[in-house]
Amino acid sequence: MKQVFIIHGWTYNLDKWTNFCESLRTRGVEPVLLKVPGLTEPSDKVWDIDGYMTWLASQLKGTEHPAVVGHSNGGRIALAFAQKYPSKLSQLILIDSAGVAHNETKAAIKLKTLKYLSKVGKGLSYVPPVKKAFYKVIGAQDYNNAPPNMKLTMRNMLAADQQIDFRAIKLPVTIIWGRDDAITPLADGQKMHQAIAGSSLHIINEARHAPFFTHSNEVADIIMKVVKT
Repeated sequence: MKQVFIIHGWTYNLDKWTNFCESLRTRGVEPVLLKVPGLTEPSDKVWDIDGYMTWLASQLKGTEHPAVVGHSNGGRIALAFAQKYPSKLSQLILIDSAGVAHNETKAAIKLKTLKYLSKVGKGLSYVPPVKKAFYKVIGAQDYNNAPPNMKLTMRNMLAADQQIDFRAIKLPVTIIWGRDDAITPLADGQKMHQAIAGSSLHIINEARHAPFFTHSNEVADIIMKVVKT
């Protein structure tokens, strides 16, 4: 049975991956769903992209040229790893991946906002509903839910996007994207596709940021075909 290693996104539980993993198994693909430190694997450490690449290397140790699936922040980690170690992976599958730097747009504003958010957030802490609404308005709900070390980690991850050069990715890449994704917009997936030579782009209609959850069979079909080819 073909095997794929999955790096999930910014989440603290893996419930949404259950049906998708079963869909892969029924198609003859064995998923290895990794637990990301600080998220689904307990860690008090402040992580950066280099630390996550070292972690990923340890998870893949002993597996020759594995296929890796990365969703959202997991895609960012996988992209950085593929850029640094181009010969270690057989192929890369990205699902609504993070990793596109937006120097002049809202991502840069968000990064600057996160640097000062803790000061403002403390002032709102005595009114939880107001604090929650504030974080939602600036698009930082994940930041609101994160423990202190992961707030710093999130800032490190956003900053790491500046280091990713999609043109340097020299392995087969399959890009899967929800057409209605409002977190990592389809334009990001199209930008990756244009920059990564030989990549393919599959757009899932009526899907948002987690097509593996809402359209598990459709995404599993794509992965099964590319992994078995």
